[in-house]
Amino acid sequence: MNKWFSSDGQDPTWRDSSDIPGVTDINDLARRVAAVIKTMDPDILMIQEGPSRSQELKLFVDRYLDGDYTILGPSGKGQQKLYALVKRDGEVQSAKLAYSTGEIDLEETWSVDIDGVIAQGRFTLEEYEFTRVPLMIDVSDGTRVVRIINIHLKSKYLHQGKRLWANTVTRPAFIVDAVRVRRRISAEAMRIHHFIHELLSADEGRSVILCGDFNDGPGTDFFELHYLTHNLVAAASGNPFQPQTMLRHGFVDRMAKEENYTAVFNDYIDNISSRKVLLDHILVSPGLFWDLSDGLIDHTAYAAGTDPAKPGEREKHASDHIPQWITY
Repeated sequence: MNKWFSSDGQDPTWRDSSDIPGVTDINDLARRVAAVIKTMDPDILMIQEGPSRSQELKLFVDRYLDGDYTILGPSGKGQQKLYALVKRDGEVQSAKLAYSTGEIDLEETWSVDIDGVIAQGRFTLEEYEFTRVPLMIDVSDGTRVVRIINIHLKSKYLHQGKRLWANTVTRPAFIVDAVRVRRRISAEAMRIHHFIHELLSADEGRSVILCGDFNDGPGTDFFELHYLTHNLVAAASGNPFQPQTMLRHGFVDRMAKEENYTAVFNDYIDNISSRKVLLDHILVSPGLFWDLSDGLIDHTAYAAGTDPAKPGEREKHASDHIPQWITY
């Protein structure tokens, strides 16, 4: 979304379509993104990969969402910021940014072995920080306060990965880099778990939602199966032997198997074209889970932003991820 807007000058403006490779009409793309949002009609919308400046997001909200949402954020750094949009006349009575207050501060570095490299007979701990610091908000509908944590964990993407994997000479080095990236995602997932564990240990009935792009599905991919030996979403969810602090999934059990995916991509590792994967999740604390009334991956809303006549998959769809929602 950052590429929709010009960074020239202090006042944000829309870019020309010609400035963005593969996009022939930015206004039409923004309109179709808005169509997805209006179809869902959320009280709270968590955004990943938003623009660098909140003033840029405001241009979109004012022009295409009729100014109906208040903007909270951003968080993170670089060109993929995290935001929350809160509907002005919806069910939310109050909403504000929230910050770490306990021993674990999500904005601070922590010591972790992110490489798994043995030096002088021992593993080495390094100072590490989130690629994108999570965005947290506290919202109230008048009866309960819910802490919502919006995350976008580190990407698995490796430059020229397909070429490196296909070449038997470069494949071993590629595997090393791929596992290193996943160790960093794993470190972020585990840090999130420890933070939420701290929240729920202090108040087991507290309502917490963890949502966003986890960059990982519920199963184990090639690298997790053979090298990392654990699943990343499970690390964030928590320990089944500590059920009072273990997060539950908000929609996965409600979806038909053939619709239980949020992204489609060509998997060159397992050589599967148009592989359907579940990269995005909404996890909720035990104190909120039993009050959920519904939750799903909204393929219908996604279709509202799709134009089959557009050239190329990235322009045909409003996003390369399908939105999800829960209600309580």
